[in-house]
Amino acid sequence: MDTGLKQDNRLLKTKYLLTLFPVMFSVLGATINTLIDSIFVSQRLGGGALAAVNLSMPVYLILCTVGSLIAGGASVCSAREAGRENMIKSQDYYRGAFALSAAVSVLFTVLGIIFCRPLSEILSGGGVLTEQVYSYCIVTFIGTGASVMMYLPFSYLQIEGKTRAISVSVIIMVTTDILFDILFLFVFDFGLYGASAASVLSAVAATVYGFAALGSGESNYRIGSFRPDIKRFGEVIRYGSPAALGNLFDAVKLLALNMIILAALGENGAAVWAVLNTFSELSLMIITGVPRAGAPMISALSTARENGAIRILTALEVRIGLLLSVGYAVLISLLNQPVATFFGVGSDLLVPMICLGVNVILSVLCCIWEKHFNSIGLIAEANIASGARCCLLPVAAALILAPSGAELWLFLPLSALASAAVIVVLLFVRAAQSRRTDRPLSAVLLLDDRLEAENKILDFSIAADMNEVCDAAEKLKDFCSANQMDMKLTMKLGLAIEELLNVIIEKTPDIGSIDIRAFALDGSTGVRIKCAGRNYDPFSDKAREEDDEFFMGINLIHKMADTTTHKYIFGMNLITILFPFSKPTEKKGK
Repeated sequence: MDTGLKQDNRLLKTKYLLTLFPVMFSVLGATINTLIDSIFVSQRLGGGALAAVNLSMPVYLILCTVGSLIAGGASVCSAREAGRENMIKSQDYYRGAFALSAAVSVLFTVLGIIFCRPLSEILSGGGVLTEQVYSYCIVTFIGTGASVMMYLPFSYLQIEGKTRAISVSVIIMVTTDILFDILFLFVFDFGLYGASAASVLSAVAATVYGFAALGSGESNYRIGSFRPDIKRFGEVIRYGSPAALGNLFDAVKLLALNMIILAALGENGAAVWAVLNTFSELSLMIITGVPRAGAPMISALSTARENGAIRILTALEVRIGLLLSVGYAVLISLLNQPVATFFGVGSDLLVPMICLGVNVILSVLCCIWEKHFNSIGLIAEANIASGARCCLLPVAAALILAPSGAELWLFLPLSALASAAVIVVLLFVRAAQSRRTDRPLSAVLLLDDRLEAENKILDFSIAADMNEVCDAAEKLKDFCSANQMDMKLTMKLGLAIEELLNVIIEKTPDIGSIDIRAFALDGSTGVRIKCAGRNYDPFSDKAREEDDEFFMGINLIHKMADTTTHKYIFGMNLITILFPFSKPTEKKGK
């Protein structure tokens, strides 16, 4: 069936790009404090203190693990419920995550203060840096609440489409951290206590603003009462486990690599590794930011089975991820000498930086598929891929190459290449398994394309132009005929598209492209319309009271339809209209 109607990437590309850079900044916000501290500490306190900050990072990563576990899992669950248009349950996940994050923050603060001294000795190997590691870690534990809680507003502002607020939160974090670092290190000379306190206070400021922005205006996610549900908490943990385990694996990896590199290359190697790790953390804004910008939308699209849109978003992630990662790799390689001078490292950084750059390019591709596994509900595959990339393969490669001396840095590109191979194997195995069932999955993205193959759905895009709208409504007749709809239902679908879009285009100007899905499923036949612009519900009483004559067509559709719903998620209006439909039965011959 060829109706001449095709889906393009105009709407999704616009929304993805609007989300991408704020989300990248939010990822940077999770690591920017340590990066800023490293810069100021290296300038004020020297290489020993810089190494202490690097040795303390596993503590911060563990706290980030807790935050990402709860916020990441809850936001995926909320996005999936939003895809089902169940916004009440979506909000319950948010409220439960807020309460859980607050409780866990208190617990980790108490435990951290009690066990900080022995933990510092473990992290420093009981060496001369123990006291400096303790200074940084104790303040980090006191500020556990900020490290854990900041993930919630960052995650949910993305679902709400309030991407500008994410950028403002990160700007607040960066600005206040710089100011406090200058104040605590250069004015009051508080040492590593001051550097850690600057990180904590800046995270507090960003988190407070984030929650305020999330609850302002027309928001689906406000703090309120909820009924605790163990099963729901279990879902949060399950869907949050890939992101959380990624952070946990990073902490374990860093702890192991610190020991391996220190033993193999000595203090000079540890200093080079501290610089590499700083730029590795900075690269996370690309590696995890690119897929994280699309992950909540893919989660919602997965539950709605909008495979065409998932493919569009994944293609965007791959193209943009490669562009940014290659640019980053070239930049850090060219700047190797100035970086070495800035951080006070005497060793040549060219080869280590090239190795890190190749690692970043391959890692962004791996992370796109890890997030994709998580978004479509393949949690085991996501955890296997994350564990291999974030911990197992880098540590194994470093152990193998440790006796080689300077060639040790090859563990970075080799482990990333092996991680990509693991993902290819996971895709092949899952696709092969599905072919032995009645639901075979596509090879690359593991999507069930049966509805598309049976012509039960039609996804297409049009411009916000009434000539294109009328043309699309006319071409829709071929889809209706292929699914044995009678003339009456065919006219209802065409009328719904024409009248709805006439009102939307008039009332929400400059919306750009519009995505439409027509579907003919048992007990669920109708249209689904997605467009950008302000939050506007054409079926609301307030909207229809504005101009009764102009809304005559809307009122008629409202009466003919079984169900009309409007949701506003990801900065887009989502309007669904369902009509009664029963497939005609063939008459038996006499």
